[in-house]
Amino acid sequence: MIATIVTVFLVASGLTLSGTTASGGQLLASDGWALVGVGLLLGAVALTPLRIRADADAHGIRVRNLVSDFDLPWSAVRSVRYQHGTPWASLLLHTDEVVTVLAVQISDGNRAVEAIRGLRSLHAAATQPADPS
Repeated sequence: MIATIVTVFLVASGLTLSGTTASGGQLLASDGWALVGVGLLLGAVALTPLRIRADADAHGIRVRNLVSDFDLPWSAVRSVRYQHGTPWASLLLHTDEVVTVLAVQISDGNRAVEAIRGLRSLHAAATQPADPS
């Protein structure tokens, strides 16, 4: 909501900017367009955290962080983990790479604990060996 208000305010200000400054300087059209650009940029930056998410099912996990996306089958994941002192859950891959899951933040308390347990359960179900009987 605040991002929308800031963006609308700066864009409207930029589009209606004209005249002179308090010290007598002339305001140009480029000044207005620069203000519009700043408004759009600030709005985009403010909305970036809303991009973060993690979706998992029996086949794998899709992680969308601030600037990166991962679509991983459970067979690529060695473990779902939360290490003491880290703010987020992470996935340890069989390639020894670590994928941070920003959508599961330990500051979310019980919701984070349940999310980690759910991810571990899906991972275990997808990677356990088939029963030969």
